[in-house]
Amino acid sequence: MENYTIGNQKFNDLESFGRRCGCPRPSYVKINQIDQKNREFKTKNINFRAIGGAIHIPIRFIHLSDGINGIINTAARQAQMEVLNNAFNPHGIHFSYEETETITHINQEWFQMGHGSAIERKAKTALQANPETTLNFYTSNGGGLLGWATFPWDLEGDPALDGIVVTYTSLPNVGSPPYNQGQTATHEIGHWLGLFHTFQGGCSASGDHVNDTPAHSSPNFGKPDITLPHNACKEGEFAPVENYMNYTDDEWMNNFTNGQVSRMRDMIGTFRPELLNNPLTTPELPATCTQVSRILI
Repeated sequence: MENYTIGNQKFNDLESFGRRCGCPRPSYVKINQIDQKNREFKTKNINFRAIGGAIHIPIRFIHLSDGINGIINTAARQAQMEVLNNAFNPHGIHFSYEETETITHINQEWFQMGHGSAIERKAKTALQANPETTLNFYTSNGGGLLGWATFPWDLEGDPALDGIVVTYTSLPNVGSPPYNQGQTATHEIGHWLGLFHTFQGGCSASGDHVNDTPAHSSPNFGKPDITLPHNACKEGEFAPVENYMNYTDDEWMNNFTNGQVSRMRDMIGTFRPELLNNPLTTPELPATCTQVSRILI
């Protein structure tokens, strides 16, 4: 029987591990509120998506360690940055980091922090950079998950928790296959920029609120044959087994859809407007929306 190691925990198979990601599903009421605010933004800034332009997002790497496990070197960070920019650069979103801003914090309790725990809040409150202008990228033991993230609409109500957390072994070449090529971070940043899982809602009408991601009943794992429909909800469609927001192996993930890209950019404008004021960001907004943060209600 093949064993998989996620963080420092071993699993007999990927299905027994189950959840790659700890992101919660917002309530129906919350989703409606999110959609309404996004519609208001797009109504007031009708040219925002069409004009496009580059969006620059600085990252602060914050590595939690127990003193033995969790130490991440420069080469791993640089490899992770390459993975992220390969995924997002084609869509006008660019990430950078400064080695001098990187934090390695040795604290055995914080290293073991779980999703939604008091320890998570304590660690993040102490170590974060400004969450309005920076992506706080935490690595830890994972708490039994590959990672989790806050959504952009959470920033206003609870900025202390903002950012992503990934198990340190998910960074390129740090851990063991199949989750060691850095795509856990790509997946979690997708959430941080407003994407749901492609399988959200299963075969229900709401789904992931992106029109060009075929609905499918549950996550896909491993390296599914791309010529088969798998668990797609509609006849003639195929589950998006290579999408970054599914649960397949890192080496199998290779795309965001056009709809997902449009949603990420809309969510930045609606809920993370300060990212549009970062140096190197060039959204080239028209005069009616040169300062998006001043327009939003």
